[in-house]
Amino acid sequence: MKKNRSFLNGLIIILGFSIVIIGIITYLQQSENNEQTEGPATEQGNQNGLDEDEDGESQEKSELPMWHVDGEFELPIAGAAGYASVGQSLLEEPEPGSKILQELSPGTPFEIRGEAGGYWLVRSDSFKGWIENRFAFINLPDVVPSIIYNHTNSYDSLFQSSHVDIPELTGEPLNPMIGFNERLQKEEFIMPILYQSAKKVFHAQQLALQNGDSLVIYETFRPRELQLLVNDSLKQLAEENEEVKKGINDKPWSMTWFINMKVSNHQRGAAIDLSLAEVEEITDQTIGDFKTFRVEKYTEYTMHTPLHELSRESAIFDRPIASADREGWKDLTINSKMTEPSLKLQEYMVEAGFNPLASEWWHFNDVDALENLDTEAGSGEFYIKETFNSVPLWKDLTLTQE
Repeated sequence: MKKNRSFLNGLIIILGFSIVIIGIITYLQQSENNEQTEGPATEQGNQNGLDEDEDGESQEKSELPMWHVDGEFELPIAGAAGYASVGQSLLEEPEPGSKILQELSPGTPFEIRGEAGGYWLVRSDSFKGWIENRFAFINLPDVVPSIIYNHTNSYDSLFQSSHVDIPELTGEPLNPMIGFNERLQKEEFIMPILYQSAKKVFHAQQLALQNGDSLVIYETFRPRELQLLVNDSLKQLAEENEEVKKGINDKPWSMTWFINMKVSNHQRGAAIDLSLAEVEEITDQTIGDFKTFRVEKYTEYTMHTPLHELSRESAIFDRPIASADREGWKDLTINSKMTEPSLKLQEYMVEAGFNPLASEWWHFNDVDALENLDTEAGSGEFYIKETFNSVPLWKDLTLTQE
């Protein structure tokens, strides 16, 4: 159903309010039923359609499928795929000083089963225990499936400089991160990002949907080895092509503004490359026991350069500024060639808590996460190729404590 933009905006807002109202009514009914009990508290369900609280008393299951209106994402984190971004201790209990069951190496995949304070209960085929979640990645499609995902580095890299193809990069499958997603029951890209950053991405998507738009995410985590390959390939091309060299080195810019020669925020899990699309058709979908939005038809906006065009043309300001500067960028002069959609994308991301990168309209950093991890942040010296996950079930809304 293709609608004009004003009608679509109104439809999305009305639908959103309706969902919230229905969710609130459902939540209040659940709360009334559960007043004398605590909700489902184990990973095991009951066969008679009832769940039991910790005292063994039965409670009626909510009407399914349901909207996850009171969560931090579109879907619960229980059953979502996660990854260790640094070496982490797997603990017996969710508390400091707990017995260490084993050490997880950076990049270790697992399934998230629950949350208690700052810890996740995680498991794989070979282990189960608790880890600190502030160091961990979560797979974005598993918790925000309404976003449009397009990891072009999986199949056809977009990297260019001054609109010149970069040897060994452009058009190549540099880092395949795609496979059948058991949770979503379809082929989907893998998009790992720090847990604390993922919450901000969800906020940005909510803002976009309310205005008839959707985020289009191209890249989150980028392995260190790929970062170095991009750096080396661009440097070699610049040495051979004067136009490319000028495009990345004309003052006040330099090559490091377009590809970080050191550990980048992509390796740390606190950076995201994305664009924006106008939604033409949106419906709902059922995933496990939950309902969420699905963007059926969309048109990606035209920005002032293609995404991953590594040159000064892609800059959003007239000069560089430290990516961690929370306020200084607001006083800079905007690139006169920026399109309205790129400014709108920046508005969504900044309101959600991200900082823009002066040299790339598509790149945003989570400075809060970087400051939270500081020198303990990861370096991305691993690849992510698989997901351990499962469909989200109502009975698994458990182990959530402050």
